[in-house]
Amino acid sequence: MTAALRDRQLQRLCDAFEAAGPDAPTLCEGWDVHDLAVHIWQLGHDPLAWPGIALRRLEPLTAWRTSRTRRRVGFAELVDLLRSGSGALAAMPTDALEGHRHALGEYYMHTQDVVRANGIREPRPDEQLEAALWLRVQRATPILRGDLPGLVLRRPGGGHAQVVAGPRSVEVVGPASELIVWVYGREDVARVEVAGPR
Repeated sequence: MTAALRDRQLQRLCDAFEAAGPDAPTLCEGWDVHDLAVHIWQLGHDPLAWPGIALRRLEPLTAWRTSRTRRRVGFAELVDLLRSGSGALAAMPTDALEGHRHALGEYYMHTQDVVRANGIREPRPDEQLEAALWLRVQRATPILRGDLPGLVLRRPGGGHAQVVAGPRSVEVVGPASELIVWVYGREDVARVEVAGPR
């Protein structure tokens, strides 16, 4: 797995931004495509916006900086900046070993936020991307779905992981590219099966 895979997904995200246009909806509640592009740019370039992404009490600062960026940088210019820059996420400076995997998950999920909200067709993930997303979803699930003790993720045709400790309680089955959509909280559009353990 390489940074090239991460960067390829960033280009696909930019393609989705352009195909949908700045005012189109996304699966991120209250955000249009322009908001989402600003968010991605902030992760790489606006350290003063980062605390409000994670800490509720600092959300007003991030919202103000988002508004400021929208006023100062047009949508087309913003997408060009994303396309021409590094795919590394400066917001994750201590994520040295998993950095491109975290960024890959971020870019893939936000691509889905755009394409699924706007009916945009895109190629099915290839084996390399599926393998990378399988690694990412196993790392992300305890953080994002830690409230489901005993959660098991299973891929059709083999491969499963109990990703949250505890007695087995919930099993989610699907390709990694759909499991990650479910894990990131887009249950309504994730093409997975949710059941008790096997």
